[in-house]
Amino acid sequence: MEIVRLVVQDGVDLTINGRLDSYWAEHLDSSLAEAVREGHDRLRLDLSRVTFLSSAGIAVLMKYSKQLRAIDGELVVFSPSQQVRTVLDMTRLTVHLVEAADRTAARTARRQESVAVEREGARLEVFDLVPGAMLRGGSVAAKESGASLRCPDSLFAIGVGAIGASLTECRERFGEFLALAGAAVYLPGDGTHVPDYLVASGEEAPEVQVLRGLTGEGEFARLLRFDPAEAGAVGLAELATWCLELSGSNAVGLAIVAEVAGLVGAALRHSSAIMTGDADLFAFPAVRNHLSFTAERAFVRTTAVVTGFVARDPRAELRPLGGSGTVYGHFHAAAFSFAPLRKGVLALKPVVAQVFEHQSLLGVLHLLNDDRPAGAGQSEFVRGACWFGPLQWGS
Repeated sequence: MEIVRLVVQDGVDLTINGRLDSYWAEHLDSSLAEAVREGHDRLRLDLSRVTFLSSAGIAVLMKYSKQLRAIDGELVVFSPSQQVRTVLDMTRLTVHLVEAADRTAARTARRQESVAVEREGARLEVFDLVPGAMLRGGSVAAKESGASLRCPDSLFAIGVGAIGASLTECRERFGEFLALAGAAVYLPGDGTHVPDYLVASGEEAPEVQVLRGLTGEGEFARLLRFDPAEAGAVGLAELATWCLELSGSNAVGLAIVAEVAGLVGAALRHSSAIMTGDADLFAFPAVRNHLSFTAERAFVRTTAVVTGFVARDPRAELRPLGGSGTVYGHFHAAAFSFAPLRKGVLALKPVVAQVFEHQSLLGVLHLLNDDRPAGAGQSEFVRGACWFGPLQWGS
C-alpha cells in the first residue's frame, strides 16, 4: 500500500493506493495519528485506488472519525472505489464516512472571535472569556497539621496531599497533587508510585487531604491557544511570561492542557508525613533522598494537564522558572496518553473531564527548571490551550 499526503489550508488530503487490509491498517493508523498530532482536525481520504477494504481498515477509519468528531473535526472518504463503496454500504458506514455536504461553515460558526498574536515564532490566539475576572490565591494548611480541601469546579490547587477520608488514613500516601475543574489527581508516596485520581460529577466535589499547598479560586479571564509552529515547542517559562504580559498583571493563575514535548520535574520518594530530619525537602544533599528527579525530559508525546501560579516577584512558594526572563512559578502536571484538542475557544471543565475519563493516567510531577550545565532544562509543550487570569494573593 502507498500513501501520498498533501497538507492543504484546512486539513490534510491522503491518497491511498493498494489494499487496506490487516497488514496495512497499522501503517494507515500511524499516518493518521501523525496528522492529528500535528494539529490537523480535517482529514480527507481519497480511496479511489484502494482495491480491497477489510474490517481492520474500517476499524482505523472509524477510530479517527470518532476521535475527530469529538473535537469538531472530521474524517471523510471521497471518490471511493467500487470495492470500497460496496463494503461501506454493506456495513452501513457510507453515511458516516463518505463525503457529504461540507460542514466547515457550521463548525466555523461555533468558534468565538479571537485576537492573533505573534511571540518568538509562535502563533497565538487569545480569547476573552470573562473580562475583568480576578482570581484569588492563597495557601493551604500548616505543614504540621494539614487540612481537608474541598475542590469544586471553581478551585485549582497544587501541593503535597492525598485523596482519602482523613489525614491519618493518608499518612503514608502523601505526594504531589493537583486539583482542577472538579478533578483531583496525586502520586502516592507509599512506594507504589502509581498515580490515582477522582473526578466528581454534578454538584459534588473531590476532597484532598493536604499537608501544604497553594490554591486559586474564581474564573479564568482569558484563553490562550498556542502553536509554536517553526519553533517546534514552547517552554513553560515562555508560556508563563506570555500570560503575565497578556494579563497586564504581576501574578497570574494558569491551567494548561497541551501536547508534551517533554516534562522536567520531581516527585516525592516517600510520604513527607513520615519523614524525619531535614525540614526543607529541597535542602542539599538530603533532597536526593527525598525526591526522584527526571534525568531527562519525560512523558514525551503525551497530553499534560498542568496548573499553577506565576509571578514577576519572588515568593516563598515560587521558584525561578528560567527562560529568557526572570519569572517565578510553582506548577504540577499530570501526564496522560495523547488526546487531540478541538480548535478555537474551549471550556476548561469539559476538556479536563474528557482527558481524565478517556485517556490513561501516566504520572504526576512537580515541574522544575533543571538549569545545570548538562541538565534537562525546562518543560516544553508542542501545542495546546492555556486558561489564565490575574491573581490577587491572599494574606
